[in-house]
Amino acid sequence: MEISETINTSRHTKQEAAKILKDRLSETAILILVGPQGGGKTTIAIESLDENTGAIFEGRVRAAQPVIMIRRDAVKKLKNLVVEHRPLPIYEGDQQLYTEITAYDAIRATIENIFDILELGEIELATKISSIAKEHGIDTRIIELIAEPDELRIRRKYRKDDAKARLSTLIDKEKKYHIDSDILSIQGAKILDIINRDKVGAFSDDEISRTTDDFDKTIQTDGKTIAECLKILIQTSKQEKREAGFLVLHKHKHERIISDIIIAGEHSTIGVTLLEVYVGFRQKGGILGIQEVYKPDIVGVIEVIHSHHGDGELLSTEDHGAAGRFGIIVTVIGTNGSIDSTHYPRKKTLQGIMYEEQKAKR
Repeated sequence: MEISETINTSRHTKQEAAKILKDRLSETAILILVGPQGGGKTTIAIESLDENTGAIFEGRVRAAQPVIMIRRDAVKKLKNLVVEHRPLPIYEGDQQLYTEITAYDAIRATIENIFDILELGEIELATKISSIAKEHGIDTRIIELIAEPDELRIRRKYRKDDAKARLSTLIDKEKKYHIDSDILSIQGAKILDIINRDKVGAFSDDEISRTTDDFDKTIQTDGKTIAECLKILIQTSKQEKREAGFLVLHKHKHERIISDIIIAGEHSTIGVTLLEVYVGFRQKGGILGIQEVYKPDIVGVIEVIHSHHGDGELLSTEDHGAAGRFGIIVTVIGTNGSIDSTHYPRKKTLQGIMYEEQKAKR
């Protein structure tokens, strides 16, 4: 399957974009919304929910979750189609009991289970859903929702501000229109009562950070050199004993700092959140191994530079894993100015920068 249409949500009001989705759902029974984090997939889908919608699901992935909308008549048809009689580990005497799996169950299981476990790309997920639906004469369509780069970054930074309101709107519409949904949370807010789906609250303090609000503080990098930013990381590690980090974009033999310096709060995850807020990632297509499961929404090689404090090697197992998974460079700087990187030439370059900085002080 291929993307059939791209909607730039920066060029539409929320209501206008929702109207487009409503029209598309009237034309095609299953819509699969893909696109970068902050593109508007969940927000616009929730805005478009009405009596014509039978279900709204979100793919269980770590970045840029696809949103699947199914028209009411298609939900009814899929629920009435039994595709498998699955044996249960329960017997009545010598007779084993079976449960009926409908086409609707199969689609939902694909969205919630197979996609997460195998980490399929969005197009592969759409193909699996389409193959199940097509057997029963139900069409699917992939629509990509995007936004202008600057607006994407703003949306990612502040998406927690209206998270409760969006989630409340979702569960209100679920009840009003009898819509099935698997969405339990939106960045910064979660459904507290899973059974009745009628209470919405903020994430607890142990939430893994995904916006800059969760960090202790940020320091502007405008006008700062790489050397100056590295010094800030070292000072932060020494004085505050907190991790700090920033992003560098390498493109056409040039490098540019593309984020603030972020100093971690107690429960923050520096690297992942820097990438999600300032870059955004989508899954690559295909069933993949460990290497480069995701791709950035910007062109170039991204480097996460973060400080290190405490014991152990500078580069952790997580650093190596992130470098392979996201296809990025991860560089770590210690409190004494030592440097290690998943990219050896980069390590030597930064060591040279630090040496020249120290020599200039003498």
